[in-house]
Amino acid sequence: MSSASNRRQFAVQKPKGKAWETLSLVDDLRSGKAEFKLAVQLHGRAPIRLIQIDYTSDEALSDFDWHLIELHDPNKGDRPRPTLIAGKERATPKETKPASSGKSKGTRARPGSSGADEKVALPVRTYIVAFLFGALTILVWALTFKT
Repeated sequence: MSSASNRRQFAVQKPKGKAWETLSLVDDLRSGKAEFKLAVQLHGRAPIRLIQIDYTSDEALSDFDWHLIELHDPNKGDRPRPTLIAGKERATPKETKPASSGKSKGTRARPGSSGADEKVALPVRTYIVAFLFGALTILVWALTFKT
């Protein structure tokens, strides 16, 4: 067997937290590519990488240099693109309706929105229920509290 300084291996890894978890470690590139394809099939939703590991010292196998050979990134590449371009679903200035001068009860414009006709219903019932629950809690506490 050759010395560790000349030793080369190939690792298939996927991210685990802030580090990379080694799924398999093989001695030749052909086996490494086969393991990489298998890992992509099994863990296709996660990034997978195939790296070449060159050990730098005979004493410690933890001393090594690595080089990226292949990377599977599910967030890039041949994935379907959205058919709707951001902002195109909004009405163009020609299509906007004139804004009414008075606001309807229980609605308000969304902060940061450009259209005055975009209304968001206020959760008035939720506010009333929360207020009544708080008032009831204080009343029950006041009646049961003894000094």
